Amino acid sequence: MGARLTRALERAGVETPSIAQRAAMPAIARGENVAMQSHTGSGKTLAYLLPVICDIVDDETGTVRRDAGNGVRALVVAPSQELAMQIVRQVERLLGDLGREITQQAIGGANAKRQEEAIRRKRPLIVVGTPGRLAELSRTGILQTHGVKTLVVDEADDLLASNFRRDMARISEHTGKAVPGGRQTVIVSATLKQETLDAYSYLAPNLTHIVATYDKPSPTALTTPGEDEEVEEADVADARDEKSASAAARQERMQGVVSLPPHITHCSVISERRHKVDELRRAIHATDVQRALIFCNFGRRLEEVQAKLSARRMPVGVLHGGMDKMERQKELAKFRRGEFRALVVSDLAARGLDVDDCDAVFNLELPTDETHYVHRAGRTGRMGSPGVVVTIAEPQEAFVLERFERNLGVKINDIATKGGEVVRAAPERAPRRGGGKRAPKPRSV
Repeated sequence: MGARLTRALERAGVETPSIAQRAAMPAIARGENVAMQSHTGSGKTLAYLLPVICDIVDDETGTVRRDAGNGVRALVVAPSQELAMQIVRQVERLLGDLGREITQQAIGGANAKRQEEAIRRKRPLIVVGTPGRLAELSRTGILQTHGVKTLVVDEADDLLASNFRRDMARISEHTGKAVPGGRQTVIVSATLKQETLDAYSYLAPNLTHIVATYDKPSPTALTTPGEDEEVEEADVADARDEKSASAAARQERMQGVVSLPPHITHCSVISERRHKVDELRRAIHATDVQRALIFCNFGRRLEEVQAKLSARRMPVGVLHGGMDKMERQKELAKFRRGEFRALVVSDLAARGLDVDDCDAVFNLELPTDETHYVHRAGRTGRMGSPGVVVTIAEPQEAFVLERFERNLGVKINDIATKGGEVVRAAPERAPRRGGGKRAPKPRSV
């Protein structure tokens, strides 16, 4: 990395690479197909952006290297508008006006004509977008992707959903077709199971699977100002090397790696369904959380929860897929400014949310599986900051929490609230814990 880009990183307040960046950037810079797995908030975005920027920007002159075709050099696909916008902001944060010049977002929910005009006018070298809009621009010929050298699939597990399948097929088939030797593909997620890697084998043969896990705090890293973590293990597994282990052993090893942020306390509250919102409100007050994300599984539930909390004078916003871009940005801005104490969200709407000082995540409804638990938990405890995840479950759902504990290798403490304080769960409140013996001390979260 050259001196000019190093100074740009320093101006942005970043100093040393995070373990995810140290583990993945060399392979990405060499042009290998990479599957990068590390917990949310560990700097994965910069890990793939920095090699792309180094290839595009001349470090000595600070000018852009354009190929003869002046086409797009890197295409980043994200499942949500918020994540796509966050990625664009990372480039602009580093390069300022130059970043705005070479980067263009292409997301659903925004004005398509304006995006088309911007692509024609700017001739961007980096395009970041959601599958539907990218595929649409490709079909109309506005977005020329045959010369794309690097295709990045961010939150890769989400992009395997059936509603993305047709658009992802269009993008993969028409990206990098004119690149000598073929394009580079980078797959990114906090959770990459073997079946996910297998599903992307058509996109990226000979994937190098890089897994970075973390342990204790260390100095400021490339994420943003704040703490990061030292490496506990950085595991690079070349899918081509069948001599190292059997396929079954390799799958077991990779799936055993937990991509959860460190410094997070995991808790649960057992409640009957009709009392869950009241338990949620009490838990927010008892833990003294000032900025929380509340997850629900169904869109109709979001506004109902918002209304109930607002009726008890708690400032609460809502974010769901049915809102247009301006509505979503307005709610997010209020949340970031602290006007909302909590934001009620769905899984898809929350992907890519990067909110400083998000104290806690509350699962008002259980995640559908361990992968969703990991992604929800990753909204707090970012950059080494402390955070808490509180899951409010019905008594008959307690076995699901035990499964999460077992499969993710974390301890989920049973808690309750009394008199505005966090207390040990009473035996009847913690049937799966034998009286809540593993609950934290009052106020420990």
